[in-house]
Amino acid sequence: MSALKKIILINLSLFLLALIAIVWIIVHELHQPFLQVDLIQVSVLKRIILIDNWLPRFTMALLVGGALGISTIILQQVTYNPLASDSTLALSSGAYIALLGTHLFIPSLLLWLSSAMIAFFGGLASLLLVFMMSYRNQFLPIRMLLSGLILNLYLGALATALVIFHPEAAKNIFAWQAGSLIQDSWHDVKQIVIVSLIAFSILILLLRAFEVMQLGETQAKSLGVPVVVLRVVCILFVAYLCATTLSLVGMIGFIGLAAATMINQLQLTKAWHKLLFSYTTAGLILLLTDCLLVIMQFYCSFYLPVGTVSAFIGTPLLLYLIFKALPTTISISSNNSLTRCDLLTPIKTRGHWILAILIILILLWFSLTISNTQYGFISTGWNHSLINIKLPRIITAISAGIMLSTCGVLLQCMTHNSLASPDLLGISSGAAIAIIVTVMVMGYDIMPLWLPGLLGALLTFLFIIAINIKNKFQPEKVILTGIAFAAFLTALIQLFLVTGDPRIQYLLIWLSGSTYSSGLLSSVVIFLVALFILFILLIFSRPISLLELPENMSNALGMNSNIVRFLLIVVSTILITLATLQIGPLSFIGLLAPLMTRIIGYHFIRNQLLMSSLIGSILMIAADWLGRNIMFPYEIPTGVMASLLGGSCFIYLIRRS
Repeated sequence: MSALKKIILINLSLFLLALIAIVWIIVHELHQPFLQVDLIQVSVLKRIILIDNWLPRFTMALLVGGALGISTIILQQVTYNPLASDSTLALSSGAYIALLGTHLFIPSLLLWLSSAMIAFFGGLASLLLVFMMSYRNQFLPIRMLLSGLILNLYLGALATALVIFHPEAAKNIFAWQAGSLIQDSWHDVKQIVIVSLIAFSILILLLRAFEVMQLGETQAKSLGVPVVVLRVVCILFVAYLCATTLSLVGMIGFIGLAAATMINQLQLTKAWHKLLFSYTTAGLILLLTDCLLVIMQFYCSFYLPVGTVSAFIGTPLLLYLIFKALPTTISISSNNSLTRCDLLTPIKTRGHWILAILIILILLWFSLTISNTQYGFISTGWNHSLINIKLPRIITAISAGIMLSTCGVLLQCMTHNSLASPDLLGISSGAAIAIIVTVMVMGYDIMPLWLPGLLGALLTFLFIIAINIKNKFQPEKVILTGIAFAAFLTALIQLFLVTGDPRIQYLLIWLSGSTYSSGLLSSVVIFLVALFILFILLIFSRPISLLELPENMSNALGMNSNIVRFLLIVVSTILITLATLQIGPLSFIGLLAPLMTRIIGYHFIRNQLLMSSLIGSILMIAADWLGRNIMFPYEIPTGVMASLLGGSCFIYLIRRS
């Protein structure tokens, strides 16, 4: 059977399944009883519900899914990247941040610009940033994906910071972010119909150019196709199409990627076949998904937003594409890779230890005595708030910095990957997922939260190791696996947030990495635990350093590498769990501190552990003070502030590499 016949058969199957589901929904709705209403009013109400609610909803699903599908296939065509989509290249995240910031801080701007235009500018800015981050690597697919997904995590932390300032709007924001196709009229449908007609008109004009682009960039240029101009036009076109859908129905991710993956697997040859069937396939997938969720609501009395479900689908899909669609070997120049330690020229001067300790002492004095008030920055002196409020938070921040930095060094040593960290490997996300599920299912008073967190971190670590054995732990594929787990965590959080459960506020505060409730005794205990683990690791630094050698060589030197690796996995999961409980699942400190240590010029494990702990402490003290003072009288949680600081530095480094 030819590829064309296969895709037609798939579309017919999806259409029949969606049609059955639609009939099921309509029959169910028409037989719903209306109490205390006469027969004439009942028929009118049912007709209104059918014409103004369900039919617009079904149509919106087809149009939104189609728009996302055709946007994804165009992005993949012009970037020659099989994983490109609005979700993986941070286009949707940028549009969401732009709309969120406008609605919360400058709503008057909506009087001059439509929501679609604001989302367009935000999405376009984030997409251009991804291109800038991967420009030096000649837009390699895996580097573009890595840049986009990291930017997604960074913008997610920024969104959390914005929402914290407006808790009264949090429920509505999260409901919109989860993505919903519910309609009460044909108004939004008309808007997206107009945009879709314009899109098809543009595509008809560019169809010939798309056909030539399939031959490759060099061949297309030789045949007279203005590749750069075409790429710019397509990026603007895709950004506006995705921005329009996001402004109308919220974030619905990975639907376009699913349809494009199906099209690519069937290896359709003609460009117009790809465009047409990506549109119909994505539209039918979204329609069928939404209908199934509605039917489930009829019998379970619980509605899952379609955007959240699509994000759940996206995690296994992304893992599949990482290992199947990307090349088995990644050719990144050894002179321009983040996996090397010489991103910057190592500093040859001595005295780093004294300088690091001096910086910590200065930051401690500054953080304890200098505060932002209604009169500006003043010295508060040594008062009761120093011991009762500031000191416990600072000690907690230092403890988290030591644990994350130490764990980052261990993970990089075990995986031979300078990008490995608790955040980017997804281990922090695994711990967070286990804790969230425990709190939502059993409550937070049933058992200590460190127990499910430890189990979740350990299982995630083992899973990442298991699925990366075949590709020999290629550095950036390991990182992409972890980022996929972080995407799954985001979808899980959205699922619980839209329920309106009162425990969500507790989880939101914890996920943001708040140190508000830190007590002096508990913070000192955590600090002593962090120092004790660091001390033990320093004692056994020699066998740890031997893990950097090939396994047969380390065994020949008398070390059982399997036992050492297992013990380090246990220690790493303990550190990750404790740090996650303190400042949430994302901070980038576990990546940035070891990376900066190597940049300075320390390559021995003992020195890396000590210097990374000092740098991690510096970053966390700075994050705690900035979080308390930069937005006075509001406070940014330490975890969110650390994510913004660490993410900014890492984006700079990946742009430089």
